[in-house]
Amino acid sequence: MPTPLAQRPRLLHELPDRGAARAPDAEALVCGGARLTWSDLRSRADLLRGALRTAGVDRGGRVAVVGRNGLACLETVLAAAGAGAATAILNWRLAPPELAHVIADSGATVLFADAAVLDAVRTALGTLDAPPRLVVTGDGAGPADGAGPADGAETYAALLDPAEPLAARDDLDPDDTCVILYTSGTTGSPKGAELTHRGLLEQSAALLAVLSMGPADRSVAVLPFFHVGGVCYAVTALLAGAPTVVLREATPEAMCAAVADGATHLLLVPAMLPGILAAGPDAVAAFGRLRYCLYGASPMPLPVLRRALALFPGIRFLQLYGMTELSGAATALAPEAHRDPAHAHRLASAGRPMPGVEARVVDPATRAELPPGRRGELWIRSPGRMKGYLGNPAATAETVTDDGWLRTGDLARIDEDGYVFVEDRLKDLIITGGENVCPAEVERVLVEHPAVVEAAVIGVPDEKWGETVRAVLVTADGVPVDPAELRAFCRERLAGFKCPTSVGTVAALPRNATGKIDKNALRAAVARPDAASVG
Repeated sequence: MPTPLAQRPRLLHELPDRGAARAPDAEALVCGGARLTWSDLRSRADLLRGALRTAGVDRGGRVAVVGRNGLACLETVLAAAGAGAATAILNWRLAPPELAHVIADSGATVLFADAAVLDAVRTALGTLDAPPRLVVTGDGAGPADGAGPADGAETYAALLDPAEPLAARDDLDPDDTCVILYTSGTTGSPKGAELTHRGLLEQSAALLAVLSMGPADRSVAVLPFFHVGGVCYAVTALLAGAPTVVLREATPEAMCAAVADGATHLLLVPAMLPGILAAGPDAVAAFGRLRYCLYGASPMPLPVLRRALALFPGIRFLQLYGMTELSGAATALAPEAHRDPAHAHRLASAGRPMPGVEARVVDPATRAELPPGRRGELWIRSPGRMKGYLGNPAATAETVTDDGWLRTGDLARIDEDGYVFVEDRLKDLIITGGENVCPAEVERVLVEHPAVVEAAVIGVPDEKWGETVRAVLVTADGVPVDPAELRAFCRERLAGFKCPTSVGTVAALPRNATGKIDKNALRAAVARPDAASVG
């Protein structure tokens, strides 16, 4: 149930203390065969905090974590937060040069690395003038994390073994940075968003105000912790007092098995849902036992959502819209709105602002607020807003206004009832013959075609029109759709200038680490000489 304001912790590291005071022997975190009670989690955070102090990490310091989801990441976040330090959670899928950039940018003096990504990490560290101390966390499956590699590298277990428990500092401020998450970097080098104790806890409390979750429930952490929907959703479950099952691999089989084992809540990205729907009758039956299925981070194709609603009548679906810079979700489409035939059009919306969150749509050029129904840039003002981009005041000033609004970069409209319809990214807008085309609007029509499984729309250069609309499709059985027939299908539903003038078919759409379609990769593919074969 929603957390009363008077009982809400002020600081992130207080979460295990609160759980241990309520139910010390109840489960807090589970990963593979490892199980931590609330008392265990508090003790291990204190122990790691002592080890970090010995390693020179104190208030204002930074550590980094890179690897697949595991217990060590959450332990590190909680331990460092109580020391007044921040944990940068890095994308383990990055190439060594990219990884070297974010390690250096984070300023971390200690780096915890999963043994599975150790080769890439060592390559990255070898390019740095002052690399951080490397600690290997094993395979992430347990709190002691094995013995690590047999090459003499320092292990997580060895770091903790001589340490003395250390209580949290008593001079910390809720506005201190405690987590640093890097943006996906689609418009340049990744930027580190500084998230605070206050922001994470306020955002989690706002989510719990629209989501029923408590100690009797069981949550599943599916998304990678370097994603805002991974670590911040885990914080929400900790705040609710709900035990969390941490999945190393976000496969349909692993998710369905977790639900079959008693999980009640799960947050996924839309790209994961088709795999669950196709996993077979036993998996579908198991998944249907969920109480809540939350989804976000990218648009949900309406045909997939409608099928899920029909297959899982007992699940309460909750859509979330948010971003790294907001510590997670800012708007929510409530379960009731998902099953409201009188307002079926709201399925295409991102819902309404969550408690404490304000939303407005402004003219991107004049920054004047627009009336309901008008399309412009979506601005959000929220207690979860980041402090800023680490070491980048210029980028912070471009994103956060003087009066606290965060410019999302998303094109949206807000209707008379306060529902937010996010239509596209400003940078993805296609201008063809002077007309504006939102790719997401065209994509929503394309996936209604019976032969289309997924669709991405991009603008391609054109001498006459400046840009024209190109559709890149994943089709059933990989069979191409006749372009003329597809255009006729779109022409019945869209203005002519919005309809694709060219069509490509691919086996799979490229995606970034957070599951979003990588349109930069599509544009680059189209620009290559063999573009006809790659979309």
